[in-house]
Amino acid sequence: MSLHTPTPLLKQARQALLRNEELAISAVEQLPIELCPGLLKDAFKGRHTRIVKAMVAAWPFPCLPVGTLMKTPNLETFQAVLEGVDMQLARNFHPRCLRSPLKTLSITGYILSEYDFNYLPCCQRLWWLKHLTISGVELWALNPLPLRLLLETVAHTLQSLDLQGCRMEDSQLTVLIPALSRCTELTNINLYDNDFSAPILKDLLLHTDNWSKINGEQYPAPMECYDDSWCIDTGRFLHLCPELMDALRAKRQAKRIVVATNICRLCGVRCVYDLGPRLCLCWQ
Repeated sequence: MSLHTPTPLLKQARQALLRNEELAISAVEQLPIELCPGLLKDAFKGRHTRIVKAMVAAWPFPCLPVGTLMKTPNLETFQAVLEGVDMQLARNFHPRCLRSPLKTLSITGYILSEYDFNYLPCCQRLWWLKHLTISGVELWALNPLPLRLLLETVAHTLQSLDLQGCRMEDSQLTVLIPALSRCTELTNINLYDNDFSAPILKDLLLHTDNWSKINGEQYPAPMECYDDSWCIDTGRFLHLCPELMDALRAKRQAKRIVVATNICRLCGVRCVYDLGPRLCLCWQ
């Protein structure tokens, strides 16, 4: 969904609705479709949680880009989104027939609380996701079980998973591996910028026999590739990456797999290993 520059008339209509929440909520299902993206954006910005909840419940698009709208984290607004999603589910539910399940969920650059995280697998509207992005969201301090439950629920539909920049650690990936191994529809996965050791990464790769549809895989270089000051140790990088590749290829055929370090603090470029090594500018 793209939020285009609004016309003056649309802007005035949005402002009028925001000033009269009762009118906005009562009219939300009759709103012109071109008014919805801008009004939702303004409601997020102004933290009009009742309007946010009503609009999400009546959202006419298959994609709801929460992360791009919420420039500043707010628990009440995020809760309103999830409640609106559940309202849409209840409204569209009929015995053995569920219409218009949410296909894409994108949360980027948001500070998730334990409460937010625990709520995700309980939201039935998310149970048929095809694309899940939780990027730039620090998960290292959170219990990974809710994410595992969500992944297990969507294992039969999930096609792309982006968990870049979540700063997860070994203990969390260990919890997620059984669920990830069941995601048989995956075509793309991105785990860049997480903090995993070589043994745990290898364990993940050894549990991906069922990923027969995978086309693109992006993994973080193991933690052993950095020295005590978090600088890249190219010797370890050049030693460990081929080991990971060999472990994977012993289990299944890989179409495109990339292992990359964090962005180098000096030159701003990653060291990358795919068909072979490509070191950052500091080592060229």
